[in-house]
Amino acid sequence: MSTLNIYGNDENLLLMQKMRQNAHIPHACLFYGEQGSGRKTLAEYFAMTVLCSGKNAPCGMCRNCQKILHGTHPDLIPVEHSGKKQGFSVDTVREICRDAIVAPNDSDRKIYLFADCDNIGIPAQNTLLKLTEEPPEHVLLLFTAVSKNAFLKTMLSRMMQIAVKPCTPEDCCTALIKQHDCSPEEAQKAVNSTGGRNIGLALRWLEDSAMQEMTRNASELTLAVAQRRQYEILRILSGYEKDRTQAEVFLKLLLLQFRDACTLKYTNDVLTGCDRQSAELLSEMLTASRAEKLCRAVQSAYDASQASVSLKLVLSSLGGNLLLN
Repeated sequence: MSTLNIYGNDENLLLMQKMRQNAHIPHACLFYGEQGSGRKTLAEYFAMTVLCSGKNAPCGMCRNCQKILHGTHPDLIPVEHSGKKQGFSVDTVREICRDAIVAPNDSDRKIYLFADCDNIGIPAQNTLLKLTEEPPEHVLLLFTAVSKNAFLKTMLSRMMQIAVKPCTPEDCCTALIKQHDCSPEEAQKAVNSTGGRNIGLALRWLEDSAMQEMTRNASELTLAVAQRRQYEILRILSGYEKDRTQAEVFLKLLLLQFRDACTLKYTNDVLTGCDRQSAELLSEMLTASRAEKLCRAVQSAYDASQASVSLKLVLSSLGGNLLLN
């Protein structure tokens, strides 16, 4: 994190400032939202708000803020992933529990950041329960994940939960230009191709040809569903049977396309998908019932993929559901 610019989360920033002003800092906090939405950035911003020694925290100028910005603060400790699924092993968690007893080095608090907890296992969570419920007074635990469902209910009951909000297309474009040195033309193209509500997704589109292909495929599949072209639907879906990560990203893009089709038919809300033209064509074919079924079919496929159901089965079933609806 190189600057203090946070987009689309004004309510969350105000909440953090009030907690600091009122000295009501939770002992554990979960930041959850889709990949690329800035969960870790917001968690680091909260850490800076807590540790800041200047006025109007986070000031960005004091010794603590500067160390956090440069990734060198000894009391903001990123916990390394471990284990087969790159979650957090029980041994890693036990080491954190032992270290938590030790007083902070430079500040009044010691903050542990568990980023990307989507594969955190039940044994690791059970080991964390006591520390999360009754940590030493100087300890703050921060977690990030795509979904709250990654955690046991007993863990969730012990932490404050903050939903990371999407930004606007205008903010996304500004962030790409100012923070990632994109040209205005590149930034606008990325915003138009990804919906402009997720800075990380737009940045990935600029850097990853596979991501660009996924947005093209989402557009083509939307059109194929509108025209009920069975072969084209199955062809595109079958291309994601061997890569679960790409399949999940593609399904999210497809869901945004279908939601845009509903939006264009019934409301005037901001569009978030990757291609307006194909969404418009689909919207002309939709009834309220079919719109709901299409979105539900894609969401169910995404949920099944996250639950490690066979990708081939998930995508084949989705192809059939898209034709039936």
